[in-house]
Amino acid sequence: MTGKHRQVSIAEGGVDMALSKRVALAASWLVAGVGALTALAMISVVPGSASADTVAVGCRATARTDSHWGNGPTSGAVVVVTVTNTATTPATTWSVTWTLADGQRVVNAWNATVSTSGQTVTAVNLAWNGRLAPGASTTFGMQLAGSSSAPALSCSNNAVSPPSSPPVSSSPPGPEDVRVTEADTRTAVTLVLGQTLGVSLPSSYLPLTSTSPALTLVSSSGGYPTGQPLTALFRAVGTGSLDLSTVSDDPCFHTTPPCARPVLQWTVHVNVVPASPAGDVNLTQAANRTTVNLVVGQTLGVSLPANYRPFTSVNPALTLVWTTGGYPTGQPLRVLFRAVGGASFDLYTQTDTACNHDPTPCPGPYQPWTVRINTLYPPPSR
Repeated sequence: MTGKHRQVSIAEGGVDMALSKRVALAASWLVAGVGALTALAMISVVPGSASADTVAVGCRATARTDSHWGNGPTSGAVVVVTVTNTATTPATTWSVTWTLADGQRVVNAWNATVSTSGQTVTAVNLAWNGRLAPGASTTFGMQLAGSSSAPALSCSNNAVSPPSSPPVSSSPPGPEDVRVTEADTRTAVTLVLGQTLGVSLPSSYLPLTSTSPALTLVSSSGGYPTGQPLTALFRAVGTGSLDLSTVSDDPCFHTTPPCARPVLQWTVHVNVVPASPAGDVNLTQAANRTTVNLVVGQTLGVSLPANYRPFTSVNPALTLVWTTGGYPTGQPLRVLFRAVGGASFDLYTQTDTACNHDPTPCPGPYQPWTVRINTLYPPPSR
């Protein structure tokens, strides 16, 4: 056969097998038949897309060329790399390596620490984007000079995979429990411990981070300067309150002189609460039509089914600490109150259903829930 062949290498027991394009067509059959493989690396370049893919046990790295310019030594490109944890266990660190083409160099990079030794480049995670759940991914980017070709990547992480297992691709995380967008700035959301929060912002915003022990970053992609929409997924891992915030950025801010374009700030206040209230006194649906006495300073937890409306009118003697769920969220109603003054009043809510709001409402009856609350000041100490 005449002409040049692009070589693909598969390592098995330390022996490299060089495969031509014709042999590579049968690579999937060969891999399926060799059960002794403990690591498999596949590099594929899609004509016209300038992308490179590498899959190893537990890790996948994909390069996408967002833009390129020039030819030969004057050429360059902006490349975005997506790193995915393909293991069945979480990873806390990842590393991507590749070899520079002749005359190619890394001008700058973002969302990763990038170092060069000779022609070998290594990118490792930052503190905020190293933790990846099974199936989760994050991105980093770089500007290359001297060549517009996308790099052929190798990826590794510290996820623990079963020995002698082929690469396993887990499904990405399911839909988030709560989603916020740019329009939700300066609002507050409540998460139950274990729930997830999805964030979707325009590409001009800087990637989000969380320094609170109550909220951990699961995955993040896009944002300035990648040119891609910013998406992030967080998980509530501890109780507490925090402000999740970021600002917009623009290339003109980094010129001399910088432009006068305003910087946009986005902030959402997040409350992470326990799955069930932990008050000094706790009430359920069975407490309907009972009386409860609270001493000022004590807390009252209420747990009701999802078809009950959130409490909207409460006596000033009982302040709302946090609330989540209730109709129409489809989540159980969970509320925590604190007694702050002396009074006697009814704490009231009722059930609701979507058909009650149809043009012709359904005849389903409302079910009220009422508890008589007495809040008392403690007796004076002697």
